[in-house]
Amino acid sequence: MPASTDIKLQTLSYVIIYVPDTKEATSFYTEKLGFKVKMEEQGWVELESGPTTIALHASEEGMKQACEKTLTPVLVFKVDNIKEAFETLQTKGIKFSQEAPQEVCATTDHVGFSADFTDPFGNKLSIYGETKK
Repeated sequence: MPASTDIKLQTLSYVIIYVPDTKEATSFYTEKLGFKVKMEEQGWVELESGPTTIALHASEEGMKQACEKTLTPVLVFKVDNIKEAFETLQTKGIKFSQEAPQEVCATTDHVGFSADFTDPFGNKLSIYGETKK
């Protein structure tokens, strides 16, 4: 019988994104999305993104495994102004899967919108913002 534990998952610490080329990936994430490099070494780059570190990991095998799955994680980044973020990213060459942010949720006081895109390697990314009703 397995031992009982009191382990509680808390803050998401890392999100590892497998890429074939960390230099090209770093360029995309810094120049187009505005992240700053926290640490960089051969085949591994860590980006500053609040309490969760985004790590770019050079791995052809990891890319192959990630691409073979039908459901892959989506990294969702909260933004203060969804329309402004959408337009700014478009001017930086980001191609979204929709023509405009789409409503994804609503409460009594706000509506949530998101817009999806991919990095150059097919990893799914999204921006999310809320507007008051």
